[in-house]
Amino acid sequence: MAECYNQAMQPVHTSSSPPSAPPRGEPVAARPTRRRILANTGALAFSNLWRIVVSFLLQLLIARRLGVEALGIYAIAMAYLNVTQVISELGLPGLLVRDLAQHPNWRRTYFRRALLLQGGAALLTWSGLALFAGLAGFAPETRNALWIIGASLPAYALTSVTQTLFQAGERMELVLGVEFVINSLILLASLMVIWLGGSVQALVSVVVVTQLISGLGGWWLLRGSGLLAESQPSSLQGAELRRLAAPFYAQSLGDVLLQRADLLLIGLVGGPTVAGIYSAAYNLVRVLLKLVQSFLQALYPTLSRLRGQAPTHFWRVATWSARWGLALTVVSAAVVSTLAMPTLQLVYGADYAEAAPVLTLLVWMAPLVLLESYGAARLMVERRTAHSLLISGGHLLTLVLLLPLLTAQSQAVGAAQAALAAAFIGAGISVLLLRTVHKQ
Repeated sequence: MAECYNQAMQPVHTSSSPPSAPPRGEPVAARPTRRRILANTGALAFSNLWRIVVSFLLQLLIARRLGVEALGIYAIAMAYLNVTQVISELGLPGLLVRDLAQHPNWRRTYFRRALLLQGGAALLTWSGLALFAGLAGFAPETRNALWIIGASLPAYALTSVTQTLFQAGERMELVLGVEFVINSLILLASLMVIWLGGSVQALVSVVVVTQLISGLGGWWLLRGSGLLAESQPSSLQGAELRRLAAPFYAQSLGDVLLQRADLLLIGLVGGPTVAGIYSAAYNLVRVLLKLVQSFLQALYPTLSRLRGQAPTHFWRVATWSARWGLALTVVSAAVVSTLAMPTLQLVYGADYAEAAPVLTLLVWMAPLVLLESYGAARLMVERRTAHSLLISGGHLLTLVLLLPLLTAQSQAVGAAQAALAAAFIGAGISVLLLRTVHKQ
């Protein structure tokens, strides 16, 4: 989230009488909007990729310098952090990005309201995590790490709310700035802790401190960005806000389960060896999935704005985005699938040849996830958030039913087949729901 305040992303001009006609009858708003989507996608993609790089380097260093047990404690703490962050957000980011993109004069009101709600939820979630850690029978090192990592949740509330405003204002370069600086700081500080022989508790303390810096930095940038310049009270009250946010909350929790359920189930059914083979392939696919996620995150506020301001242009941008996104992911999946074996040997070495057929299957999740996520975003823009839950629900149910059975039969390859089948079901439901909505 960094830099270039008011000049970076001006509102798209949608007048029917532009100063000069663009070539071949292209609408004046089309090219600026496309540039904006590409710029926002690039910013989010770089931010997500840098986060992946930092995570990979940290886990590699922890494994080599502190040992497998320390790596396990750190991974458990970060997993609980990711889940509790979603819990403390209450589903508000998805709802507010959609509505504040259409009503920028509500931003100041909802900044305060969301900060109060998410801040309170963060304190309650931290208390719940501390209680759970004390009652769950964790070893002292793991329990202490969970208590410490929970302390980052109140600061995360400030980070989350400021990033919600940045996304609603289509200012993804601000998200990139803060994320890049903070993740770089996490990497450098963690390197120092590891070099000095620090413990896992010291490493998770780094996350707490940097999260506070992230929240304060985002708030400072928000004040100077002009995104809070206009102010007009909204008539939306607390009960109505909770009702509208509920589907987004369910969607966020569903997304977390979709990201975690495969490895959790593989660990129960196939054991650590199967999970390791699957993870080796999935970590490479994750890069492509993060690009898809970045593209949809960048597209969502733009579609939300255009749906209310320029419906004709909304359909044009939505169709263009879906077609190009699908084409690029299909080509990328074909290339990675063809080069699966040499890619794995280059990254992991010859010992991971068993992961090649897994990678060949998993990489085809990318175009399916694009269709699935695009459908969910479109349905939320169309204010059919309950329908969007059917997509993730169908995906998750298929995964839970198929993965244990196929993993028991075919190990990591079976797990990949189940993951691919679940993505296919999610994409199929997405296409069917979009066609149904379009006909209405």
